[in-house]
Amino acid sequence: MLYGLYFLTCLADNPAHCVTRVHLFSDEVQTPQQCLSVAQPQMAAWQNAHGRWRVTQFRCGRPPKSDGTRI
Repeated sequence: MLYGLYFLTCLADNPAHCVTRVHLFSDEVQTPQQCLSVAQPQMAAWQNAHGRWRVTQFRCGRPPKSDGTRI
């Protein structure tokens, strides 16, 4: 089963403009606890590479069952 990091990012200059991002982990991440242990460094690396954006919400887990599912 593939776990992913689902995080909502918003532009720092325009917080109303937000985008949901997904980072799928390798098969080595098999539990929510493992996902959470690698999530913070992953988000920090993403944040450093995308300075105009801010991470506002996140979750670890399986893919949502529908596209309308919130983070």
